[in-house]
Amino acid sequence: MKKGLTKDLILNHGSDVLGYGGVLLCVILFGILSQGRLFNAYNLRILIQAACVYAILSMGAIFIYSMGYMDISVGAQLGVYSIMLILISNKTGSLLLAFGAVLAISLVCGLINGYVAVMLGLPSIVTSIFLMSIFGGIQVIAMEKIGINSISIEANMDLFADVKFMIFVIAVIAIISVYLFRFTQLGEYVKSIGANETATEYAGISTTKWKVIAYIFFGICVAVAAFMLTARSGAAGKGTGTGYAMDIMVALLLGGMPLSGGMKAKISSSLIGAFTYVILSNGLTLAGVSVEVGYVIKALVFLAVILITCRKKDGVLPR
Repeated sequence: MKKGLTKDLILNHGSDVLGYGGVLLCVILFGILSQGRLFNAYNLRILIQAACVYAILSMGAIFIYSMGYMDISVGAQLGVYSIMLILISNKTGSLLLAFGAVLAISLVCGLINGYVAVMLGLPSIVTSIFLMSIFGGIQVIAMEKIGINSISIEANMDLFADVKFMIFVIAVIAIISVYLFRFTQLGEYVKSIGANETATEYAGISTTKWKVIAYIFFGICVAVAAFMLTARSGAAGKGTGTGYAMDIMVALLLGGMPLSGGMKAKISSSLIGAFTYVILSNGLTLAGVSVEVGYVIKALVFLAVILITCRKKDGVLPR
C-alpha cells in the first residue's frame, strides 16, 4: 500500500518535485560557488531583469507546448520586434504607437503560425521554421540597410527598466495566463489537444480555433517581451533574440513541463523554469565557468531533464 502510494505521488507530482527542486538546488549550489555574490543587490537586479523576458515568453509558450506543439521562431520574432519598436519610436517619438505596431504584427504572425499550419496540415515546426527564416532575413536586411550593427532607442525607458515595473509586468501576465489556462476553455482545450487531439476532435471541439487562439496569445507575449527586452538593453541589433527559442524550451523543461504536452501542463512550470534557467546561466558566470563550458553544461542539463520527464518514445518531442 505504501509502495503504491509513493509510486502515485511520483507519477502525479514528479514534475513539481523536478521544478521546485531544480530551482532550490540552483540557488543553494550557485550561492555557495559564487561565495554569496548570487544574492547581492546588483546581481538580484540583473536576475529579475533577465527573468522578466524569459518568464513572459515561457508563459505564452506554455499554451503552445501544452498542445504538444512548438515554435522555434520566437527568437527571430523577438529580434525584429525590438528593432521595429526602436525604429518607429525614434521616427515618431511615440512609444505607444511603436508598441501598437509591434503588437499588430505579432497578432498577424500568430494567425499565420496557427491557421496556415492547420489548413495545410503542416507540423507546427514547419511553419515556425518558415517564420524564423523570414524574420531572421528581415533582421539582417534591416540592420544592413541602416548601416550599423545596432541601434539605440531615443525614448527614456528608465521607468520600464525598473525592477519594480518588471515584477509588476510578470505578475500581470501571470494572472492573465493562470486565468486563461485554468478557468477558460482555452486552457482546457489546449491541454486536451496535447493529451489526445483525435479524441478532442471527436468530442466536437474545433481544434483549429483553439490552436489559432493559443498562437495569438503567444504572439502577444512575444510583443510584450520584446518591449521589456528593449527597455532592459536600450538597443537592438543583428544578434538580438538569438538563442531564445532553445532557451525557452530548456526553461519549460526545467520547470517540469512535459514536452509532449497534455493535462499535466501548468503555468507554474513556466515561471519556475524561467527563474531556474536564469539562475543557472548567471550562476555559471559567477562561478567562473567559461561561456563554451556553460553551453555544454546547459546541454547536459537539457538532456538529463528530457530523460527524466520522458514517459514514452513518441512523446519526447513536440509535434
